[in-house]
Amino acid sequence: MDAGVLGNGFVDRLIVRLEPRRWTPIYVAWRVLLVIGMIGVVAMFYYPASLATASRSFDLTTALDRAIPFVPWTWWIYFPHYVLGLMITTVFLPDPRVVFRVFLAIVLAQVISCTVYFILPSAYPRPTSVGDADPITAAALTWFWGIDPPNNTFPSTHVANACLAAMGAWYSKHPIRWYSLLVAAGVFVTVHTAKQHYWVDAVGGVVVASVAFHWAFRIWPMGGSPAPARSVPALDP
Repeated sequence: MDAGVLGNGFVDRLIVRLEPRRWTPIYVAWRVLLVIGMIGVVAMFYYPASLATASRSFDLTTALDRAIPFVPWTWWIYFPHYVLGLMITTVFLPDPRVVFRVFLAIVLAQVISCTVYFILPSAYPRPTSVGDADPITAAALTWFWGIDPPNNTFPSTHVANACLAAMGAWYSKHPIRWYSLLVAAGVFVTVHTAKQHYWVDAVGGVVVASVAFHWAFRIWPMGGSPAPARSVPALDP
């Protein structure tokens, strides 16, 4: 593999040195703040693109979309557990270099997604009511629909990001990969049962994640351990 844009090792050494000692409170807080920051970066891409394309929309409905029922309680998997899953996976990943490459992949995925939003803007026809949701779920759905625009569904950013976290965990060969895989699978399913996305949106999210993960590691190849880090293992390229 070539050296890549960020392949000289300086950034890796800096990342390792800045990483707090593993499993201290400041370490957990640091990793959680990284995830919150990345969600903020994604929002900085998504919301302006959503506003810019609000007047255009393609209908991507298929027979499968029409056949999938609205199951309100699955929203808790679609969004809250999606965020929690990103945080748990990020906290458990042992090598900060992998974490930052996953974050680079998330940025790349968002750039790809925003490009598609302008070429093929889409809006999902959300339910007109919260259905048989319990009062707490009904309130959560009403709040979420109020802050999350229904357009620019293809590809699904939630699916892409959940898949990227799982890919980082599998790359690291850490046991948390099984949990992150379940999170990604759960998000893939519940984007439909929560009536947030078309079927093709979820498939597109997986494709975008795969492309972005490959590009991230091409731009920023992995090498050996860049410094005698505190509990950071050496990974093969």
